[in-house]
Amino acid sequence: MLHITDCQISADDWLIALPNIAIASGELCVITGPSGIGKSTLLHWLLGDVVQHVNISGTISLNNVQLNSLKIEQRRIGLLMQDVLLFPHLNVLDNICFALPADGGMWGTKNPTKHQRKAQALAMLESIDMAHLAHHTSEQLSGGERSRVGLIRALANEPQALLMDEPFSALDPKTSAQVSEWAFHHLRSKGVPSIMVSHDINAIPAHAQHLDLAQYYRRI
Repeated sequence: MLHITDCQISADDWLIALPNIAIASGELCVITGPSGIGKSTLLHWLLGDVVQHVNISGTISLNNVQLNSLKIEQRRIGLLMQDVLLFPHLNVLDNICFALPADGGMWGTKNPTKHQRKAQALAMLESIDMAHLAHHTSEQLSGGERSRVGLIRALANEPQALLMDEPFSALDPKTSAQVSEWAFHHLRSKGVPSIMVSHDINAIPAHAQHLDLAQYYRRI
């Protein structure tokens, strides 16, 4: 479970004091609000980036471990952006192999060979009926396919929580609806607590928590 408590975002003349947030295994929290209010800033703070243009404070805990003092690579939090930055010089299979934990993690044996890592990555693609794209490059994929591969690559690293910053907004409405429904189902099945930033309030699934940052904004 992901907990965010006593979180405040502030600048010289404004303050956002958020309610405490608890996101259980497989649950989704969607954060909305006008541009510039701090949606992406909140995600980067959770990830462990240094935030300099505003003040942000609070306590972050994931599976009963407090994360505030941990570096990005120690937090076990994944990030999926609107622009899925697949490595252009690698095919789909090798992009996923790159993200697999060095020790094999839950997908394989300890210190897996290159062949074993490729087998693990291929099994992940087969689980979403995309094994036929294993040897395609990112330029050969549609927007929806890139989004799906991006999510699978993010999950390949076995994050204990996932942050998503407008991950489907570059897709056309029909594809966005299809890919987001697939993504949310996949995250629920994997039991990954997730936070998504969105500008489209109509795209919030019925099962998700909703946090409108504008509701907690005030001038000081």
